[in-house]
Amino acid sequence: MRILTAATAAALLAMPFVPLSSTAEAASGPPMGWSSRSLGCSVSEASVRKAADALVPLVPLGYRYVIIDDCWLATQRTGGALAPDATRFPGGVQALADYVHGKGMKLGLSLSAGTKACSGGGPGSYRSEAADAEQVKGWGVDYVKYDWCAIPTADFPGQNVQQIAQTLYPRMRQALGDGVVFAMNNEDGSTVPWLWGKGAGATTWRTNVYNRPIPDAYPTMVDIWETNQLRAEYAGAGSWADPDLIQAGRGGMTETEYRTQVTLWAMGASPLILQADPAAAPPAIVANPKVVAVDQDPLGAHGTFVRTDGWYHVLAKPLAGGDGAVALFNESDRAATVSTKLGGSRYRVEELWSGAVASSKGELAAQVPAHAALLYRVAESREQAPPLVTFEADPPKFLGDDRPSVLEPGRSGEILTRVTNTGATARLRDVEVAARVPDGWQVAARTPTRAGKLDGGETLTVKWAVTPPAGAAPGTYELTFTQGTQSAVAVVTVATAPGPGRTSLSDVAWTSAKNYFGPVEKDTSNGDKAAGDGRPITIEGVTYAKGLGTHAPAEIEFYTAGRCSTVEFQAGIDDEVGPAGSADFEVWADGGRVAHSGVLTGAMPARKVTASVEGARYVRLVATNGGDNATSDHADFADAAINCK
Repeated sequence: MRILTAATAAALLAMPFVPLSSTAEAASGPPMGWSSRSLGCSVSEASVRKAADALVPLVPLGYRYVIIDDCWLATQRTGGALAPDATRFPGGVQALADYVHGKGMKLGLSLSAGTKACSGGGPGSYRSEAADAEQVKGWGVDYVKYDWCAIPTADFPGQNVQQIAQTLYPRMRQALGDGVVFAMNNEDGSTVPWLWGKGAGATTWRTNVYNRPIPDAYPTMVDIWETNQLRAEYAGAGSWADPDLIQAGRGGMTETEYRTQVTLWAMGASPLILQADPAAAPPAIVANPKVVAVDQDPLGAHGTFVRTDGWYHVLAKPLAGGDGAVALFNESDRAATVSTKLGGSRYRVEELWSGAVASSKGELAAQVPAHAALLYRVAESREQAPPLVTFEADPPKFLGDDRPSVLEPGRSGEILTRVTNTGATARLRDVEVAARVPDGWQVAARTPTRAGKLDGGETLTVKWAVTPPAGAAPGTYELTFTQGTQSAVAVVTVATAPGPGRTSLSDVAWTSAKNYFGPVEKDTSNGDKAAGDGRPITIEGVTYAKGLGTHAPAEIEFYTAGRCSTVEFQAGIDDEVGPAGSADFEVWADGGRVAHSGVLTGAMPARKVTASVEGARYVRLVATNGGDNATSDHADFADAAINCK
């Protein structure tokens, strides 16, 4: 990835508007709309009309393309011409286009550069590009997603896939003309379209290099975004990098994570094409006009990194008219402060999701929740807005600390808050912090909660004693702190460390457990998929009354509070799978592996594993796959115990 210095970022924000040439006159900004991909081959004329109806409220924001993604074609041509599937689309494409146009929107269709469509069994456009282009234009189609399926590579001897693509894609682009959006869709990235797509006239070109639709999951969304950032230098107005569809409304991510996707896509000037039913897409996330304006900015610039260290990212994007957009993204699992320098002037800083406006003499910093991204519009200004305040609750103790702080039931723990006059454009007066905790909890300030004034760069730090009730259930809880109109939330975990002496780990509540097949079982083998269906733990004929039954790959984590010294267990593959199965049994103390068994198979006796975990806050038992498939890897941590002070 190309990493920019803070000084370069400041220059970017001040960059003048320089129009870039575009062969795709049909799209004034990255396309916005809805795709039928989630419907698959259940798509129909009725479902497309229904989606178009639901999209109408979003049309004023720019969501205007209604795109049918595969399965619309009949299996055979009619008289050499494309034909819609008569069952799914009885009224035909032209009538559907008229319906969509009548609502102020545009219609998109998928075609394939090969001999077959990617799904549904319809024909491809190979050697029929000119005729197919004229036909879909005659129907009133405004957008063509051109897929890369069933390519007859034998017709191109001696050419690699990029060379073939550079022949086939331009044929359709030229046949369609500039009045139709041309979305070049090569999902596996084999044609490296970012290197040549702009020159070939592609309105958009896919970058996610996943040969499948984008999953509705935070880790994969972030992976795809990071890949998209690698293509930033090739994107620009009229030819945009396309990291795939917006997932908001599908249910696989949190509202925070969906907001993050829209933020990152807006910073990348990416298409905003909804995959969820438009009626399910939350307006607060997909219909924020100021966020959409960053995506649709006439300059068309793809935001680039100011800095990134793997967890915390700062991106900057120049906007038409001299303003800039800055995103602070916290990829980690714990809230953290992310900061950057804006330059040497005075700035108006507006966070576009909350609408909060502040001023700063050049510093931008905020505590960003886990998996969240904040999006700012920044402009040089003498406006008398309040100074930017950075309000932190339970900041990480070290860079990269991505675990929530842990509080034990009935024990007092310390939580910090910090209020900093980051903007330094005026003095803060009468700064006071208050705390709100769940019912039954106790909280008391150990240091003063009020400061009469905070000049630029000064901080009020408050130490709080927080005590969950003795009967608090394990899990995560929110502690809310307020300062004026601002609030900061600390997400903490309640967990109990093992008591002194030797304790069976099956009697200790774990903080997390992952298992390949079914749940981790206590004092029995893994059994089958259902909970509680295990059998007595038995390794090579020896039965153990206590232990943990897993199916590798598996991982079980325990909170130990730095008060434990050793972990021990008998490692082996349970007899219930016979001689099959293999696994390596590991012990991890905080971030490092401290012991492992080596690969054990179902034909081997148990092997004793003892590990030092002195001072560790967390201990993990891990069973990894032994190198073959995972079918029979019933991995037992027999007689597993921990010794603590």
